[in-house]
Amino acid sequence: MDTILTINNLTKKFGYLTAVKDLSFTINKGNVYGILGPNGSGKSTTLGIVLNVVNRTSGEFSWFDGNVSTHDALKRVGAIIERPNFYP
Repeated sequence: MDTILTINNLTKKFGYLTAVKDLSFTINKGNVYGILGPNGSGKSTTLGIVLNVVNRTSGEFSWFDGNVSTHDALKRVGAIIERPNFYP
């Protein structure tokens, strides 16, 4: 099965606060996924990391089986994190 996104042991710390801790999962082609959790659980931070908006502290991720650079992969991805502030 084709892999769209793989995340391995992803961690993000903001000073003393750990926003994402040792997160790992795989998203396969043809499936639909949701990231659920309470406010402050790291959902937006995780998406920001894989979209290269937020720098990760540790861990790895790859798009499309790692066969393309993250820059090239993001040409095939669309996302709005939080809310579209630039819309009226």
